[in-house]
Amino acid sequence: MDKNIESYNSEQVVDWYNNLQELLPAEKKVFELYAAVLKNSSLLDIGIGGGRTTKFLSPKCKHYTGIDYSQKFVALCQQKFPDIRILHKDARDLSAFNGNEFDFVNFSFNGIDYVGLNDRLKILSEVHRILKPGGIFFLSTHNLKHSSFNKFPWQDQQNNLFTNFKTFVKLSPYLFRKFRNSKAETITDDYAIINDSAHNYSLMTFYSSPQLIIRQLSEAGFTSINFYKKSGDKTMLQNSDDWIFITCEKA
Repeated sequence: MDKNIESYNSEQVVDWYNNLQELLPAEKKVFELYAAVLKNSSLLDIGIGGGRTTKFLSPKCKHYTGIDYSQKFVALCQQKFPDIRILHKDARDLSAFNGNEFDFVNFSFNGIDYVGLNDRLKILSEVHRILKPGGIFFLSTHNLKHSSFNKFPWQDQQNNLFTNFKTFVKLSPYLFRKFRNSKAETITDDYAIINDSAHNYSLMTFYSSPQLIIRQLSEAGFTSINFYKKSGDKTMLQNSDDWIFITCEKA
């Protein structure tokens, strides 16, 4: 999983994230829901990428800090937002921040899914440590139990034949990379680490069952766990989309 940083520092991926501008519907819903909390909060934004959430959240809170473990993303955002606190940090080690320092922690766009199982637990522990009691943690993750899990994107039955054919043509030059990376995959009932099609099969991605998410968050000390669809509607475990959006609180 440590090789993922090579992809996130690549010019192609940095450009892709730099062009992302809009919040997802679930993000809009949650940020609206916690607008009063954000207004007076110290907020940590993890995995800021090209600054998509920085642009929206920094004026909505009292104290904003954005971090990313890609030096290229950090340099990009420091240039785009020169008056905003942007730091090069790894979510697995937040020792630069005090315990109980933040009211709200955001980790968007499934950023937590690009480390392995043990490092994922480190992140949850660190986020819990730096949150104030009652503080909010908002994150998203890939859903192991979704019907599209581990299928080729050109097998999507929701798309027409021509769209799937174009997808196949676009990704076919990278199928050897997929074959090579598949040797490092892990698939269990609770989670999987697979080489999906993101950024032309250049990443190893963690997929979690909803049940594992609840168990990990609970064991890390979080409570009031809620799931949301991409649309922003609350959802039960069996109705989750391919991405699961979660809010929880530090007990």
